[in-house]
Amino acid sequence: MALQTAVMWTRCLLLLLLFSLSPPTVAVAASSVSSGAEVLVNGSCIAAERDALFSFKAGITSDPSRLLRSWRGQDCCRWYGVRCSTKTGHVVKLDLRNGFFLDDFYTVDNAVHWLRGQISASLLSLLHLEHLDLSGNFLGGNMPIPKFMGSLQSLTYLNLSNMNFSGRVPPQLGNLTKLVYLDIHNDSPDTAYTYSSDVSWLASLYSLEHLDMSRVNLSATTDWVYSMNTLPNLRVLGLSTCGLISSIPSLIHHNLTVLEEVDLSNNPFRTPVAPNWYWDVTSLKSLTIPNCELSGPFPDELGNLTKLETLDMGSNNIEGMVPSTLNKLCGLQVIYLSYNNIGGDIIDLIERLPNCSWCSFQHLELAGANISGTTLKSILNLTSLSILDISDNYLRGSVPLEIGTLHKLTKLYIGSNNFSGVISEGHFSGLTDLKAVDLSYTNLRVMVHSDWEPPFNLDRAYLSSCHLGPQVPDWLRLQPSLSSLVISDAGLIGRIPDWFWTTFSNAAYLDLSYNQITGELPHNLEFMAVTWLNLQSNYLTGSVPLLPRSIQILDISKNSLNGQLPSKFKAPYLLAIVLFSNSLTGIIPDSICQWPQLQFLDLSNNLLMGGLPNCGIEDLKQLKPSSTNFSRVRFANSYSLEIRTLVLNNNSLSGGFPIFLKRCQNLMFLDLSQNKFSGKLPTWVSEDMPNLVVLRLRSNIFSGHIPIETTRLFSLPLLNLKALTTTSVALDTTVNNPFLEVYQFGYMNIRFGLSNDSLSLVTKGQVLDYRENAKLFTSIDLSCNRLTGQIPEEIGSLLGLINLNLSSNYLSGNIPYKISNLQSESLDLSNNQLSGRQLDTLQADDPTSVYIGNPGLCGHPLPKACPGDQPLQGPIIRHEDDKAQMEFHLTLILGFLLYDKMEIFSVVTWQKWFKKRSTN
Repeated sequence: MALQTAVMWTRCLLLLLLFSLSPPTVAVAASSVSSGAEVLVNGSCIAAERDALFSFKAGITSDPSRLLRSWRGQDCCRWYGVRCSTKTGHVVKLDLRNGFFLDDFYTVDNAVHWLRGQISASLLSLLHLEHLDLSGNFLGGNMPIPKFMGSLQSLTYLNLSNMNFSGRVPPQLGNLTKLVYLDIHNDSPDTAYTYSSDVSWLASLYSLEHLDMSRVNLSATTDWVYSMNTLPNLRVLGLSTCGLISSIPSLIHHNLTVLEEVDLSNNPFRTPVAPNWYWDVTSLKSLTIPNCELSGPFPDELGNLTKLETLDMGSNNIEGMVPSTLNKLCGLQVIYLSYNNIGGDIIDLIERLPNCSWCSFQHLELAGANISGTTLKSILNLTSLSILDISDNYLRGSVPLEIGTLHKLTKLYIGSNNFSGVISEGHFSGLTDLKAVDLSYTNLRVMVHSDWEPPFNLDRAYLSSCHLGPQVPDWLRLQPSLSSLVISDAGLIGRIPDWFWTTFSNAAYLDLSYNQITGELPHNLEFMAVTWLNLQSNYLTGSVPLLPRSIQILDISKNSLNGQLPSKFKAPYLLAIVLFSNSLTGIIPDSICQWPQLQFLDLSNNLLMGGLPNCGIEDLKQLKPSSTNFSRVRFANSYSLEIRTLVLNNNSLSGGFPIFLKRCQNLMFLDLSQNKFSGKLPTWVSEDMPNLVVLRLRSNIFSGHIPIETTRLFSLPLLNLKALTTTSVALDTTVNNPFLEVYQFGYMNIRFGLSNDSLSLVTKGQVLDYRENAKLFTSIDLSCNRLTGQIPEEIGSLLGLINLNLSSNYLSGNIPYKISNLQSESLDLSNNQLSGRQLDTLQADDPTSVYIGNPGLCGHPLPKACPGDQPLQGPIIRHEDDKAQMEFHLTLILGFLLYDKMEIFSVVTWQKWFKKRSTN
């Protein structure tokens, strides 16, 4: 009996020991015994699948976050990102997503966390893989999505988004018939793009519930709606920025009965907003169709979407008040209608929102909607409101004190209206959750006690022109979490307090421009993390400080800074430096050669001396003639810079024509006027700077002949404008426009261009302000130098040239006849040594001024007659062909437009919409 008891306890212990083993070990062991095909070695991982993962790891060339550091040993089921089935032991999940990229795309340098390399086809050995997520890593290599992905037929989840793929989306993905989730979207507009001209393969994905193909080019696809209609289980559809140009009014038999979220934003539909197929999908909870060029009134059918919670129709061409049919949309919580022409009074608009949703309504964005009104009290009914954006409208009156009772407000944007009166402590008394505020460009005065302690902790504050002064408010010292602070034109005087720089050492965007701030800047700002620093138009003195590595845009123009520029600008991310109209001395430092991303540099109106650094360009000359063309190109590209606009006029710079410019092949605007440059003009300008739009060398000491090669300038702009000769084209003046630089900064666009201080047009003895001219002058100004010889005949071929100023030189010989092809108002040949007959075919208000100061010229309209001239018998008759030719030239000119006001300015312009901005 005792023996039997001992045997029984022994068996129990063996069972307990067996069950104490990890479940995958038991399962795999059983599976191995039954099949005999899979061998387990010291752990819960099938050998063939472990080898496949090792092969995948071998294709990874960079792992800065050490995600794969645990990928060693035999037990692959314990590796990071790998999950095995508890029943079979097979690898069923591989998740190596770059969480930094997905969670904080705009503010985190996600390149630090990228996996780099290639995706190994060894994944095909993972026959039971159900979940694959490699998103946010640099594994695409500008190559198409691998076709072998379509052979992983056990997949139910596939996420290959933001991976730098390029090329055609493989239709083999249609073989993944078990897919429930498919995401191949791309958030970044700067990386390579994928495309698909036929999405019929989607019809095979019958089980699909989530589909995101945003930023996949589908412009050649015409039947995309019908393809989506074959997916009866589809709940989420993301086709943002796909180039879709067609939709359909309705689906007679639509299968999208469970569809809840649709995002079609940023597609150029160019159609009426109704009728449209999505107004019939009554299961919708979220409809996102902003920036789709939709027109017409809001449809009454909007009232049929009774389950709707989020509606985004911003930045379209919709006109009129929202319909009165929304009373059944009791779940409505979020409305983005900014930048439509809604019109009407804000009271009427609020009353048309469903009353049953007032207590749960969270987001209301109506910026730039052309709404008016004298009171905001109707908004107080939305007691759960967390985001309110009614900026850029025609609202007036005072801001009610009761706004402070909206305790859940996190974002309050009421700027760019006609509000007046005072904002006091009471307006903020209950706003403990407030993170972002915009009171800019109103007539409001912020008046609080000097010892006021705000109840909130702000992330963004835009307070331009808000009468904050006279000193920088002390309450800002209690807001150390501010990432963006704009207090420009706020009536500030005196010095910037010392605490300002330490309090906001982690801020990315600081703007104190257009005040009356005095004193010196701290000598060293390297401890800061600022990305854009704008101190323009103040009374600052002292030297330019040492800058943080993070700086991208620096504007301290129109101050009284002196001294030399720092010799070591350790700022590898610099995009723009604007320091014009100061009293800076010394030379331009060699550090300019270490700014590979710099696009805009304006140092005009200072006291700088010397020449520009060569930046190693002399090494290019030393390339042996036997070097291959490939090595020459590769070496030259390594020396290239991105500068597009270089303004150095009105200094005391000297030396020959800067050889540094050979590195600036993207240069569009070059102004070296009013300096002491000398020597001959180079022949390589048109070759090494092929994109030049404006070349200004006025008032230097250049000598010698005008190189014939100069006549090859502007060929590229002319090629780009061929379409303008036959049709009217709407042009985006922010694209490739040296007068208006646009930089994206988080959720904002930063725009600035050349200032009137540093830019003026000199023609026929007059200095014209660019603000008075609507055209962007394509210009060559070589006036006030010591140029000799004849005017090249070929210069008359520059049909795109609007301004040619060769005045005040020593040019001689006859005027080339072809120069009459140019517009007469843009031509100045005065004060030279030209001789012969002048051209009376030019159309000019004062043609005499074109030639004055050339005693050797003769002929009408000059008083000196040429030998053999006959008295004029009547008015000069111009032929229609002449008029047609002039109209042709004027048409070409339309390609170079300039905004009326061309000051250097640093103005934040809010993006008209951004689908996720409400969460920031």
